[in-house]
Amino acid sequence: MVIFLAGLQGVPPQLYEAASLDGASRWQQFLFITVPMLSPTTFFVLVTTLINCLQIFDVPIALGLTRSNTVGPADSMLTIVPLLWREAFIGGRMGYASALAWLLFVIIMVLTLIQFRVSRRWVHYE
Repeated sequence: MVIFLAGLQGVPPQLYEAASLDGASRWQQFLFITVPMLSPTTFFVLVTTLINCLQIFDVPIALGLTRSNTVGPADSMLTIVPLLWREAFIGGRMGYASALAWLLFVIIMVLTLIQFRVSRRWVHYE
């Protein structure tokens, strides 16, 4: 919300004034001024949220770590980062964990590049 608030403060008030002089309603001002001007902020939030979601560690570990070092019943809550942690620090297989880290990096990079490609259509800069 703080990021979106900063994005809203970056929208020039002259745009709203010009739109109201042209007869635009509040809904039209929101739809045709606010949303396009917030598209870079929305893109930033989407990219960082995707990266954070792919790097989730604490929730599966806090909710599902058992005595047998499984994450949830039969590893049902296992994501790549807890797997990486388990292989490196419990299993002692640093090479395999390093390969998992590189795989995670490549997945994040590919998805971020896809987001950048798609963003050319809907992100509008001043």
